[in-house]
Amino acid sequence: MDLNLCWRGPVGAGNFPTDPNAVDAINEAGIYLRLKRYQGDRTIAYVGQSGHLMMRFDQHLTRLLSLHQPLRDASGQIVVEHGPENRFLALNEIITVAPLAIEEVLRTRFYFALAEDGFDVDYLTLIEAMLKARAEDIMHEQPENIQSINPGEFDHEILVVSDFSNVDAAGCRLIESVIGDTAIEIPSTQELFANAD
Repeated sequence: MDLNLCWRGPVGAGNFPTDPNAVDAINEAGIYLRLKRYQGDRTIAYVGQSGHLMMRFDQHLTRLLSLHQPLRDASGQIVVEHGPENRFLALNEIITVAPLAIEEVLRTRFYFALAEDGFDVDYLTLIEAMLKARAEDIMHEQPENIQSINPGEFDHEILVVSDFSNVDAAGCRLIESVIGDTAIEIPSTQELFANAD
């Protein structure tokens, strides 16, 4: 069985759709990459899934602006840690911290694949787990979502195939730098991945 990821994007601050029909067209179930670019071509990735992608993208950016996520400087180093005590420290230094939060939002871009374009929503967790594992293998940086993902068990072979035809050349290179350009083969003995970190 093939699961086809028809990648689209990027969307982010400055180029979110605002027409209600365009928003609804994206606010569907799918898989996504949240990518942040820093000096020296450093990329920090996050692999996720959602039943409502636009709402999830909004949550990511809102958490940055509300100081609920670590903030990084231009080189990608964390300069404001996550946690309640750090939030109060950050609020005490809001004149310095607010520009960091804004810069983080501005550098954040989302690439996504809608389930309706090539896979059943029942496979979202499996795809997320496999893309995260692939990103860990390819990148020199571990994705920001470091928790283990249990993809479930499947009794048939699966091939996760990426289609980059709806992404420009720069976006294609960026996505490939995170998840590669080859299909991900998942054997029927998927239970072997269930406890993978």
